[in-house]
Amino acid sequence: MNTNTSCYENEGLICARRRCRMKFPWKYFLTVILLVYIVSIYYIHSHVYERVAQLNDNYQNHQISQHPHVPPKQTLPHTRHHSVNAIGSVSFSSLKIAPDKTFTAWSKAKSSFCDDNFIGYDNLFAYLRNAYLDPSFSSGRLGGEAIESVLNQPEEKEFLVLKIGYFQINCKDDEVFKYRFKRGDHLVKWISVLRPALETTSREYINTLTIAVTRYEYANVYHTMTDWYNAFLMLVFFNVQSLSANILFVDSHPLGGLDTVWTTLFGRVVRAGQLQQALHFDTLIWNIQGYKSPMYHHDLPSIPHIEPFRIFFLRKHNIPDNKILNCDKLLIRFLWRRDYVAHPRNPKGTVSRKVKNEKEIEDSVAKLYPNHLIESFQTENMSMTDQLSAIVNTDILIGMHGAGLTLALFLPKHAGLIEIYPKYWSSDNAHFRAIARWRNLHYIHWQNVESKNEFTNHYTYVPPSVVHRLLSTTILNMCKAQKGHS
Repeated sequence: MNTNTSCYENEGLICARRRCRMKFPWKYFLTVILLVYIVSIYYIHSHVYERVAQLNDNYQNHQISQHPHVPPKQTLPHTRHHSVNAIGSVSFSSLKIAPDKTFTAWSKAKSSFCDDNFIGYDNLFAYLRNAYLDPSFSSGRLGGEAIESVLNQPEEKEFLVLKIGYFQINCKDDEVFKYRFKRGDHLVKWISVLRPALETTSREYINTLTIAVTRYEYANVYHTMTDWYNAFLMLVFFNVQSLSANILFVDSHPLGGLDTVWTTLFGRVVRAGQLQQALHFDTLIWNIQGYKSPMYHHDLPSIPHIEPFRIFFLRKHNIPDNKILNCDKLLIRFLWRRDYVAHPRNPKGTVSRKVKNEKEIEDSVAKLYPNHLIESFQTENMSMTDQLSAIVNTDILIGMHGAGLTLALFLPKHAGLIEIYPKYWSSDNAHFRAIARWRNLHYIHWQNVESKNEFTNHYTYVPPSVVHRLLSTTILNMCKAQKGHS
């Protein structure tokens, strides 16, 4: 009996082992099948993605070829792989670009030469295809140096000396060399050094759309903003769906605190002064000079695509824009000016238009409005991302006339701007009043007229009662407007 039982148990054990041996191969088999399935899905997804991207590029190029600003045979270079340095992203369609009378005027004032290899627009900017740049026809500093190494450097050292042949183009039409840009524009110099293409043994081919820029007051955020805005307008005007481009600095400025923003907004940045080899550009745009920007015309009632530019700028920096006005708890921010070294010609970093009694003002406002948040900041030691993060949540911005108030471009739509002028600075400087008008912000300003309020080292005493009155008016107008829309 025990023998039978033992045999039965042994047979059961053998059967169990056989079943186990049958199960293990199935597990391995199913695992292999799963891995093959995952790899196949990845391959199919990648293949489909590339195909969709290719079709999208073809569609975009077709759209561009039908665009009224560019001759029908034009196709812009692929740029979708050249914005890797950007922090955020933004689609062209999300900007909701509407027809614009300025763009229409530019398009109508178009002059084409050299089988469309050179197209000038309103004597303001130009579009070149199959263009060449030969650095051997230039001299000057490399640019991009640490500011400490070039202190007291004369400004003229920060601009390249260009010679005939620096820019070249395939052309047999002498009329292009007679094209004229506006007086005082560096493009006057650029067209004067443009010549028919020469035989060059070695050229690096650049198939990415490139925007050439000469910067003035490169350390000043207002003037640099006009350059950024102009480059954005070029992308929109020429329907560049990727909203990215190479940026070519045709200048020799040292490193500046705003340089990295170019990469974040547009992509790769190249300094012309550091080039050692000739370049062949598939497409090259000579950008609008900063001083000729629509943003520099402060008397205009509106300028093209200022809100899309704001959205583009914020999204490229990954900044959410969802501030809602709450009149029971406002965020009031003071922007104070402090001494700092911004460029070589001011080694001591002396800054004008400073407020003498910052703390007194902040404390008095906090006491007057205990339910509101009162904060202050200085931009010189903040990244652009941090500046934007602060400004998009600000309901009222208060500050002395100065480049930092350019941030009013990124205030919420309901916001207010209070601008202060010292006695020695004319309130006819309407840079930020114009920004407020273009964006429909609540704006008010005050100028000191009493000499007793002016102190050495460019400090101005601003009576707290003045700030109280300006704030009261701004809050009243802002919250009244909110009730009117509710």
